[in-house]
Amino acid sequence: MDFLILTLITPFIGAFFAYICKNKAGFMASIFSLITLLFGLFNFFEISISKIKIYYNFSLFKWLNSEINFGLICDPLTSILLILIIVIGFLVILYSAGYMSPLNADHQFYKPLGNYYFFMLLFIGAMVGIVTAVNFLQLFFFWEITTLCSWALISYTKEQKALFSGLKAFIMTHIGGLSFLIALALMYSEAKSFDFSVIGSLSTKSLVFILLFFAASAKSAQIPLFTWLPDAMVAPTPVSAYLHAAAMVKAGVYLMARIYLSNASLAESEAFVIGIIAISTMMVSVILYYFQDDLKKLLAYSTIGHLGYILFGISLGIYGSKTGGIGGIFHIINHGFAKGLLFLSVGAIAYATGSKSIRELQGVSKRFPLFTACFLTGMFAIIGIPPFSGFWSKFMIFTGAFELKNVTTNLFGLIAIFESILAFCWYIFVGHKVFFGEASQKVLNAADKIPLSMKLSLICLLVLNIVSPIIGYPFIKALLGGY
Repeated sequence: MDFLILTLITPFIGAFFAYICKNKAGFMASIFSLITLLFGLFNFFEISISKIKIYYNFSLFKWLNSEINFGLICDPLTSILLILIIVIGFLVILYSAGYMSPLNADHQFYKPLGNYYFFMLLFIGAMVGIVTAVNFLQLFFFWEITTLCSWALISYTKEQKALFSGLKAFIMTHIGGLSFLIALALMYSEAKSFDFSVIGSLSTKSLVFILLFFAASAKSAQIPLFTWLPDAMVAPTPVSAYLHAAAMVKAGVYLMARIYLSNASLAESEAFVIGIIAISTMMVSVILYYFQDDLKKLLAYSTIGHLGYILFGISLGIYGSKTGGIGGIFHIINHGFAKGLLFLSVGAIAYATGSKSIRELQGVSKRFPLFTACFLTGMFAIIGIPPFSGFWSKFMIFTGAFELKNVTTNLFGLIAIFESILAFCWYIFVGHKVFFGEASQKVLNAADKIPLSMKLSLICLLVLNIVSPIIGYPFIKALLGGY
């Protein structure tokens, strides 16, 4: 049981060493992120033997005149997120060892990089803290740390646009944090508890739910607080990859998934609020696909839409479709590995060519077959082409929308299918334009030498993207069967 504690504290210890070592920060970060990964894997092995939730309980805040327990939990929902956090965290830091270089044609980075690796490891630790928290108050502590990390990492280059985008992300997500704080005050004032299951017993249940959903919407870039995420693409690409695949934006959908699984008494009114925001966000984001020339911004709007898919699935679960609800949770892991692969593929292309512009790139497959295979595999997963990973979770969500025989969910399901068709069309156009045909000048002039650490990270994510449904299946099966 100690492995879960070690998984939580190791990134924080590593952040300290990365900061003080400065010139060797990348090496220290790689070692500590690898140790975190190993501890996490040992934890999963332990869980597979014991098949129990893990708690470490200790009491704090006795001045609140109530028994508020803190500790750690590892159940199927936690496990799905934890896999993304520690695996992609390690691969992103490994990738950074090559990417954060003066040889980067897109943006030159020079040592020392202590601050960069400090915040990356802090990010990993904070996300582990979020998904292993046993109550809302403990989750909120780590929730705010991720806000700080995203601010620092988006602003990392210290260019004017980066500083503005980092501040924008901080303010917009912190608005959600304030909403979260009000919800905490309301639940404690009535129930003297911060347990995940307390919402259903509150007389102010609907208000607390809306406040928490608003906090999740800000974190997961849903309407109206979604514009910070495309602007955040000024961050170094490894940061963007982690932000979209396993951190920050995933915190919001995790919060709603935890509320859904912990409170059976949520009403259709709550489900409708989530559903209408999710569907609206999906449609706005897919329309904005068609106006993007920057590959990273395209992927950013894609993330916004897919977070909408996850929340739509959760809304179906609250409506009464377990298939749809668990499908939304399944989409977390399938989207995470696919989106991490896509971002790191774009980062590698930009490293070599100095461009992320759809207009300037063509014929990439002629020079970089690995990048092509990685991007197209991630693309097929994202748009849900069978048998790629996104198909399985999307199919569960669509099935959930229509199995309820509810006019509202049926309409939402039809809109979601329409969104999927629009996304398919634009992704296919972009994939064909960028990777096939005669090589453009940017591609012809691209550097041949790509760091080994970047290639290794891409290959690992390529494999993980393909097998993610198999990785997630045992946890999804546990959720479908109850736990």
